[in-house]
Amino acid sequence: MGKVVKMPNTTEFQLGNLTLQLRLDGRSILNIEKRLDEGIMGLFVKKQGEVKLPPANSLLIILQGANQTSGVTEKAIVEGFEQYIESGKTTMDLFGEINEFLDNSGFFGKKETETEVTNGESLDKEPETDSLL
Repeated sequence: MGKVVKMPNTTEFQLGNLTLQLRLDGRSILNIEKRLDEGIMGLFVKKQGEVKLPPANSLLIILQGANQTSGVTEKAIVEGFEQYIESGKTTMDLFGEINEFLDNSGFFGKKETETEVTNGESLDKEPETDSLL
């Protein structure tokens, strides 16, 4: 492949020798869920709330649906996946990387910062006033 140019608002993802530019926008979510015939969240969570590992083909559908690099065919995605596995990585590694991409894209909701959670107070700090105890 030729030179890969970093597109704005995308995440670069290496799948074997294939470099993808991923972006999760409304259209890509709709396309992914249409192909999966279920919501993306349903791939990762059982009805009882337990985390589950989706099948590899579903993970590849997410990659292809979020990919913004033109000319990447389904065949290229499968070949990239084969190289990914042959390099010593596992489907669990792919699950973790896609999970991280979805999380960073805000798919699982807004992350709270430490300041928002603790109002700027740390439980590890020494009290500012002298304690009698």
